[in-house]
Amino acid sequence: NEQVLTGYANSLFYMVAGTLISVAMTIMIAYPLSRRTFFGRGALMVFITFTMLFAGGLIPTYLVVKGLGLIDTRWALLIPNAIWVWQVIIARTFFQNSIPEELSEASEIDGCSDIRFIFSIILPLSKPIVAVLCLMYAVGQWNAYFDALIYLKTQELYPLQLKLYQLIQNNM
Repeated sequence: NEQVLTGYANSLFYMVAGTLISVAMTIMIAYPLSRRTFFGRGALMVFITFTMLFAGGLIPTYLVVKGLGLIDTRWALLIPNAIWVWQVIIARTFFQNSIPEELSEASEIDGCSDIRFIFSIILPLSKPIVAVLCLMYAVGQWNAYFDALIYLKTQELYPLQLKLYQLIQNNM
């Protein structure tokens, strides 16, 4: 069935794009939080953890997505849940325990820029946590169908789960 293939392609797109966005954003926030020299890391971590304990709720989140003009777009499934607090905590802990502060100091002495330090030293040393984040985000993105129910109206954008549900409902 062509609808199933479209749903499968959409689910693959949401999974791959969502995983790439989420892993990149998680690393960008987790690495600075792992460094003792980062000013305000304790307060920022409290704010991040607070969002894990007390979510905004469905209606305020919908209003934010609607206010941003993301309703009935692919971005509505990729952006609102791009960062999961638990993954940030896991990545931050990995960076704190596995990457010594001395590497940063040595690279500064050698004239390495911050961007080069991230790409040349941090990311190669962080392959295990990147793999874990990719797996967790990919499974979460693949199984996410509720956001599609809420934010999508165009059936051509539906992921596989909604396409199958729709086909079952039409055949009953």
